[in-house]
Amino acid sequence: MYIRRSILRAKLLKYLSTLLDPETITQFGKYLISGLSAAILEYSTFVILSGFFKLWYITSNSVGMFAGFILSFLLNRLWSFQSKDNIYKQLLLYSLLFAVNLGISNMLMYFSSDYLNMRVQVSKVIVMGFIVIWNFALYKTIIYRK
Repeated sequence: MYIRRSILRAKLLKYLSTLLDPETITQFGKYLISGLSAAILEYSTFVILSGFFKLWYITSNSVGMFAGFILSFLLNRLWSFQSKDNIYKQLLLYSLLFAVNLGISNMLMYFSSDYLNMRVQVSKVIVMGFIVIWNFALYKTIIYRK
């Protein structure tokens, strides 16, 4: 039992140390810039479609997320993670993550807007924050791993 815990602790420390190395910190900075660019596009599209065109906020969220998805994939692949791996495999994995994020985003927005009476614009920002947190680890360890 003690040996098993020691091995798990050592693996965890090794993983955490890779998250704090200079290359990962630089990648994370680029990821934040890429993500901010995609978030601005996503949120702007959402506001324009829901505010000016009066589309349902779930439809607006979906279209906005798709626009952000395209920009985010390209920026992360080419700049943040500088990946040269199989683009089709990465696009498939990225698309699967996008589908999960879209479903979670729409459910959280619906719940917070319709049941908690939160303004959809505020709900959108909060949901976007949640998604950012779990995406970086998945991008680094699964989609764009070297």
